[in-house]
Amino acid sequence: MKQTVKRDKHKEFVGQRARKSATYRKNFARALQQVDLALLVREMREDAGLTQAELARKVGTTQSVIARLEDAEYTGHSLTMLERIAAVCGIALKLHAEKKPDFDREVALV
Repeated sequence: MKQTVKRDKHKEFVGQRARKSATYRKNFARALQQVDLALLVREMREDAGLTQAELARKVGTTQSVIARLEDAEYTGHSLTMLERIAAVCGIALKLHAEKKPDFDREVALV
């Protein structure tokens, strides 16, 4: 019960801040993107049954680089590295670009 109340208060706080500040909305959206990228790298690696060290060896980097890519606070993801990781993990990546109202494109990367 306590955890639900905490979540509700957090959601309410975020909602209030987001309504008041465009900067807050932008920064919050960016933080969510960073979390999504970190989770993507981790999920690709885990789905392939690899440790960070094994993935690093196959991609040609170090375990610490993979750990950094899986950190939600890291902001230096590169498309090239994501493509290399996806290829090693047997995952097909797609890049989706859209601008409302009439631009919507998707490109397969791997």
